[in-house]
Amino acid sequence: MPMASRTVSLGGAELRRLRHVCAVFDGMTDKATVVDRFIVDGLSAGERVVHVVESRDADLERLGRVVDVSAAVVSGQLDVLSWDESYVAGGRFNASKMLLLMRRWLRDGQANGFRATRLIGDMGWARAGVAGVNELATYEREVGALVARPLLSVVCAYDHQHHTAAQIGEVVPLHQAALVEGRLHLPPSGVHSEGPRARIMDAAGVLFADHGIARTGVDALIDGAGVAKATFYRHFPSKDALIAAWLRDPRTRWFDRIRAQVEAESPEPDEVVPLLFDAIADWLAVGDFVGCPYLNTSVEISDPDHPASDLVRAYLAEIGAYLEACVAATGHEEAADLGREVHALLAGAIALGVANRTSSFVMAARDAAVELLRDHQP
Repeated sequence: MPMASRTVSLGGAELRRLRHVCAVFDGMTDKATVVDRFIVDGLSAGERVVHVVESRDADLERLGRVVDVSAAVVSGQLDVLSWDESYVAGGRFNASKMLLLMRRWLRDGQANGFRATRLIGDMGWARAGVAGVNELATYEREVGALVARPLLSVVCAYDHQHHTAAQIGEVVPLHQAALVEGRLHLPPSGVHSEGPRARIMDAAGVLFADHGIARTGVDALIDGAGVAKATFYRHFPSKDALIAAWLRDPRTRWFDRIRAQVEAESPEPDEVVPLLFDAIADWLAVGDFVGCPYLNTSVEISDPDHPASDLVRAYLAEIGAYLEACVAATGHEEAADLGREVHALLAGAIALGVANRTSSFVMAARDAAVELLRDHQP
């Protein structure tokens, strides 16, 4: 794909507009020259900086020659982690777990009062033979959605000495821009790895989860998606239309994935309900306890005539009907009543799990559901 290019430094102003950049280097010296400046600029601007590298000690020693890293580390403004603590923790790469870790870094930065966050990932770990490296493209796509959050910059550093041309060619289009040989390469106007509608939907998914529907304005959605106002309204004539589309989106329909995951295990009928609770406990944790978008929406939108209200009720009814069918498959004659009770246990456990940021309520509800069904065995 032809690219327009111009010479820039990795300064804050550029990265506020292009928040997901693939920086391609040729060796450690080339990389350090650019990345170290980006880190120092961020610290000077009062932003939080997270740098993920092969060796934490070596990185801190190098940075210590140009900035007071001790003070930055103690204050929490600078966090340097090794690959073993992040990308390949436990000996393999897991895209979902890494994205969870990134969301926690962002939350910590906001909680500690930093105005913005810069994340720089040295991707040298992503080599052939590394367990889970096949999830790399999925990870980069999801990072592209993550940067819909305001005041966030992500630089993924690839190195010709560690990555093949084919691998770099695959990941570059998953970013908003590529920095190669000191030049920032931008897609031609109107060209992006994802279309504007998809980017608006990504922004909605991130910002609605972070701030709620009511507190997320159209301007924030436009900025998060990186589109013009006219483009937004061409795809969604109103914010309400976007909310309805978001609720219909397969990525929002979270229980579909839980159901498919459990059914893929081909469980016996009496194993399905406990397995559903187990999977939902994991889903809550991996999703950083955002919770059910339909329950969250029902709390924010009380107007029964709002277009979202019917969609929320319909999807929750789908979940309820599936739980009833699962109970009926075990031979229970009171499947309708028992299914509703299991559904109530599940919904309550999710709400408490979100409020307390723990999956323990889901596991307690799992035990209660199993006991309930056991007490009513036919």
